[in-house]
Amino acid sequence: MKHFDVVGLGLATLDILVQTPRLPNSNDCFPIAALEMQGGGPVATALVALSKLGANCNYLGSIASDDTATQIISELHRYGIDTEHCPKRDSGVSSASVILVEQSNGQRAILFQKSTSQDLQPEEVPLDLIKNARALHLDGFFTPAAIHAARIAREHNVLVSLDGGAGELMWDELTELLPLVDILVVAKKFAFETTGKQDILVAGMNLLNTYRNQQVVITDGEHGSWYWDRHTHFHQPAFQVDVVDTTGAGDTFHGVYLYACLQPEWTPQYRLKFASAVAALKCTQIGGRKGIPTLAQTQQFINSYQN
Repeated sequence: MKHFDVVGLGLATLDILVQTPRLPNSNDCFPIAALEMQGGGPVATALVALSKLGANCNYLGSIASDDTATQIISELHRYGIDTEHCPKRDSGVSSASVILVEQSNGQRAILFQKSTSQDLQPEEVPLDLIKNARALHLDGFFTPAAIHAARIAREHNVLVSLDGGAGELMWDELTELLPLVDILVVAKKFAFETTGKQDILVAGMNLLNTYRNQQVVITDGEHGSWYWDRHTHFHQPAFQVDVVDTTGAGDTFHGVYLYACLQPEWTPQYRLKFASAVAALKCTQIGGRKGIPTLAQTQQFINSYQN
């Protein structure tokens, strides 16, 4: 079986993005600035970011049999992401979103359709695929399968990374999954709701001590991100750019941060700076993937950036 740097188990969607001068009212009809169709989903977009930086990636998730799924998988293949082990369903529709992005400020309204096809099941997770990877990246979707995969990873010394997002899921199996995670990266809302603490410094230490993760990162958009491990904690300010669209910024950050963790010579400080830079650059173009830079572009941006 082929070995991968990262196996991503989680959600893949299709995003239809509309850049509009303002959000519409009932019966409005007016021209838009741009229309894009790009793949989305936390794990899938993280894998795109990893792939653009040079990582060898595999996506694992169940796939519906509709035209939307064909577009989702086709785009993953264009980015060099393997989907060989994705089980296909005979019925159901794929996840898709319509995202309205205000041209003046990048604010969004999101309309979404949930997938109705059967979730990936634990028995559909290939043992060899997980144990031969360098890292497993999860987003909380297909939770029983994610827990099963994380246990396999732990047994074979494979890093487990979790995109906890903003905590919208708050799934019942959360407490079962979190102790299996080495790299926990979550939004401030997730940290506050999970710990019950409303101070970001207290919440970060609480997550680290409660779930015994190797490292914890809490993100807060334009306010930057915070890092904790057993030896240190620090804050990374956000990079200031001309924001066009924040869609996928968090997903990109998670994938890039995992990439950085796979670089043994990079310090925690540089890992967080690098992930912050890529997420900022992504926001300069519409959609979750179009603006993701290459490794060379990111390094050039960091070297030339002036606060």
